[in-house]
Amino acid sequence: MNFIIDWLIQLLSIRLYKVIGASMEPNVTANSLLFVRRAGFRRNKPKRVDVVLFQEPGKEGLWAIKRVVGLPNEEVFLRNGQLIINGKLVPDLFAFYSEKTSDNHKWWTRDDEYIVLGDNRVSALDSRKFGSVKRSTFRGHVRI
Repeated sequence: MNFIIDWLIQLLSIRLYKVIGASMEPNVTANSLLFVRRAGFRRNKPKRVDVVLFQEPGKEGLWAIKRVVGLPNEEVFLRNGQLIINGKLVPDLFAFYSEKTSDNHKWWTRDDEYIVLGDNRVSALDSRKFGSVKRSTFRGHVRI
């Protein structure tokens, strides 16, 4: 019985969203349609490289999709296009730079905070602008 209830919750929690903007290109292009599981993090915590739908900080009613790169209680550096977490270079397989960058950002996340970045690092409005994001603002797990 629990399996059926869980399955129904998952099925009913799927919504379709249209992408506006280029912050996730080339992996997700503008005007793409995405399936978002609103109950996606009901039982599981977001993992590194998950794409999440969340309320953009300071912008009531505005939703954004970005990729999770930093998890709770981590020291995250983004330096010259390289992602360094807790002092170790981490492959940043989804990052796209259309030009050289001299990014130099540093974050320390707390228990319920995440660092989210757009794949198109040159044009994305992400944690480099608004800082870490609380898990409570996440509204779904995006399936690409």
